[in-house]
Amino acid sequence: MISLTTPVLAEAAVVTTKTTFEPLFGNQWLALLVILAGIAVFMFAVAAVGRWLAATHPDEPLPPPPVVESAPSIEVFAAIAAAIAVTFEGKARIASIQPVSIDSGHLQWSAEGRRQIYSSHKVR
Repeated sequence: MISLTTPVLAEAAVVTTKTTFEPLFGNQWLALLVILAGIAVFMFAVAAVGRWLAATHPDEPLPPPPVVESAPSIEVFAAIAAAIAVTFEGKARIASIQPVSIDSGHLQWSAEGRRQIYSSHKVR
């Protein structure tokens, strides 16, 4: 008994294996050039929109910096002295204590982390 579907499936398999993919626009270098040009146009459009937004939406003025006391109180000085004495077991001496204002862009924790990373590197 011969099935009539077998030759049709065989022909379908032959047809699908013979298909080839042609490059876009007939040339692969031309296709690459078109794609890169499209990316460049997109980048210029994003930059233009960014400049337009920056021009039409100016930054709000920064608030004035907080007023910092000129010298720490006696309680703060005592707490700092006690922390240093416990940490270094009395082998350290406090040279000076100065208040530091925190910039809006730089937090003290991140600055200390960067300082520790940079100090751990060898100088060449």
